[in-house]
Amino acid sequence: MKTVLKNCLIIFGIFVLGACEKSFIDPQVSNTPENNFDALWQEYDRLYGQFEVKKVDWNSLYKQYRPKINSGTTDRELLTVMGEMLDHLNDNHIYIRPTLNTGLPYYNGGILGRQKFEDFSTKVVDKYLLEKKKYGNDIEYGWLPGNIGYLSLLSFSNDFNYYPEAMDIVLGELKGAKGMVIELRNNGGGEDRVAQYIVNRFATTRHLSFTSRLRNGPNHNDFASEIKFYTEPAGSFQFTKPVVVLTRRQTYSSGETFVLGMKQVPHAMMVGDSTGGAFSDAIKRELPNGWLYRVPIADVRDAEGKSYEGIGLAPTLLVHNSKEEIEAGKDKALEKAIEILSK
Repeated sequence: MKTVLKNCLIIFGIFVLGACEKSFIDPQVSNTPENNFDALWQEYDRLYGQFEVKKVDWNSLYKQYRPKINSGTTDRELLTVMGEMLDHLNDNHIYIRPTLNTGLPYYNGGILGRQKFEDFSTKVVDKYLLEKKKYGNDIEYGWLPGNIGYLSLLSFSNDFNYYPEAMDIVLGELKGAKGMVIELRNNGGGEDRVAQYIVNRFATTRHLSFTSRLRNGPNHNDFASEIKFYTEPAGSFQFTKPVVVLTRRQTYSSGETFVLGMKQVPHAMMVGDSTGGAFSDAIKRELPNGWLYRVPIADVRDAEGKSYEGIGLAPTLLVHNSKEEIEAGKDKALEKAIEILSK
């Protein structure tokens, strides 16, 4: 999950926080099916950042789904109706987490909630590695055949100050590689600043990576000033030899802003499948019945000002692993990356 950019001004000036995976509880409202549905709809109405990008008429959806809720609506029926409404947003960051006592499953939005993905396995990747090490809780690295380095970024969730030394050590050990594979297919997201910093350890020049605007008012087009992120050399040294970044549909959130940054690195290319299409920062909220849910609150654009929310970023070279190939111990995307870097 992605946390908010650097200083997250929570809507209407409630808090200033360094990370926005937080839960905010509204003033006490009676726990009825109608109030729970209305609370969900209202919070999306005032916080969600992509209504205009996705061309969603939120008021129309209220008129469509609100009549399905009444005082006799069961928890299961309530979750179903809420999910059907949120499906229109097609957003991987969205979820609803019913309380355990209901026995209900979690609702997950977007393509990650609709499909099961079996196109990647760490066990299969490990068969290709000649050596594998781990640094901290979110970086794995090692060597592939042909003097090719391997860097798996599991998340971008540690404190920002952790990463300069971490990357000095890891990239220092891989400095002699002919080229490098950066593994993003198992990335769990985190903070954009961290993702951008790691990108910058591969940069040679300065280019705009992406921009982000946070919702800051009641109208769907009310946003704070644009925040700009740049790909530019950072750290004590940079790795400037060829790089292949491996992506798939389950690469999303700050994994995708990492890809937006790497698109500005001339010696890097993307191989695998398209990313998930969920770039926004998000916050957690709580309904009167205690259910948790998450609301994406930003409008993120690439360097040219285009939004890929709900679409994802296409790779330079499309290589999709099938379930059968993974079960047989074959990773075509990784093999293609090795082939490219071996030339």
